[in-house]
Amino acid sequence: MKSDKKYKSGLQAGYTQGLIEGLRAFAAPFEGTSIIIPTYNQKDLVLQCITSIESHTEQPYEIIVVDDGSIDGTCEALWSKKGSIRVGVHLENLGFASAVNTGLMMAKGNTIVLLNNDVLVTERWLTQLLTVLNNNKDAAAVGPVTNYISGDQQIEAVYNDLKEMEIFAANYNKIDRSRWHYTDRLVGFCLLLRRETFEDVGYFDEGYQIGNFEDDDWMLRLQLQGKRLMIAGDTFVHHIGSVTMKKLGAEGFAAVNAKNEHFFKQKWGNSREHLKRIKEIKEEVPSLSSVDFYPTHVWVEGCFGKRFWLEHGVKYPISDSIDERFLPGRPVRLSVIDLMKIPTGVGPAPHKLADIRAGLREGVVIQTGDGKRYQLDRERLREIVSAYTCEIWGLPVQVDPADPELLERYGEGPPILPPPYLRSEDL
Repeated sequence: MKSDKKYKSGLQAGYTQGLIEGLRAFAAPFEGTSIIIPTYNQKDLVLQCITSIESHTEQPYEIIVVDDGSIDGTCEALWSKKGSIRVGVHLENLGFASAVNTGLMMAKGNTIVLLNNDVLVTERWLTQLLTVLNNNKDAAAVGPVTNYISGDQQIEAVYNDLKEMEIFAANYNKIDRSRWHYTDRLVGFCLLLRRETFEDVGYFDEGYQIGNFEDDDWMLRLQLQGKRLMIAGDTFVHHIGSVTMKKLGAEGFAAVNAKNEHFFKQKWGNSREHLKRIKEIKEEVPSLSSVDFYPTHVWVEGCFGKRFWLEHGVKYPISDSIDERFLPGRPVRLSVIDLMKIPTGVGPAPHKLADIRAGLREGVVIQTGDGKRYQLDRERLREIVSAYTCEIWGLPVQVDPADPELLERYGEGPPILPPPYLRSEDL
């Protein structure tokens, strides 16, 4: 009996000490690179990926593997490994975006790599990617080239096995500035970015099923902030390619891809037009982050149910005495990093709803004759990029089209974008 009490006492003391240390170290920065690897039922692949990192990475790094509900012994194999590996565990399969987000939440590095579990990194891979990122201050994210991928990052790479691949990569990976070039698209199989880029752009949208299009979504949001993407054409890694998606079979893959593509188009409408417009605004507003594209006169919700009224770029805590039935729409879930970027107002929200300029009022959403929607925000009209955006923010649209002559009196503000859909309460 006494030994049982001693055991429980020691267990509790150890837990308490570990909790204190975990809280102390949680936000401690790491002067290196956090390498995030999402994985699902690919034990051998992820172990092979980790081995390649350990063999070919000279810079300081930490490995964060997020197991997305595997049942093949992945977690047990990872826990048995020694070295700088941290493991995040999902009890069920939530999809690629959710796994990436858990890794981003755990990451401590001042730079971050998102890496597929079916990638084998090669000699000098991280050193060269960091060289490209550090020598191009306007490049927010950098990706290497590879043997198997869609788009401009695929090159012709001739080898018959992994031993020959290692030799090919060792000869290929030599600094060559002439092979660095900007691009409109990077694929997320291997992506290096600064921590501040993640904090500006935010988490991946978890509304995409399993995988596909969530990286395109994130890259679009990055570019809508005026940031740029770069291909490190002098850096090669080996990519096996689409192992998880191939297990769905041809019909399953087509169904998931079609659904995600529909969701992407529903969210963004004409994304090329939005990018063109943002380049014009970028000249006037050089630095933008995700919260600069949020609307006014909406209420939002953070983790664990904390709610705020968002008005003119300031958040006001909603007290328990406010009857939420009289607030427009519904609360929109935002991440902690987004809420931290929005200044907190003192006292109650000003609720600037007084009529101005022939009946238009601050916060109103109007629709023009061509079907476009705008919100009036501080004497500026801000285009809402899609009907989905109105829906997810809970923005009611004025039924009657506005007078074109009246609209010409207002200036133009940054567009209003949809926030990423988040499942986790911890983000």
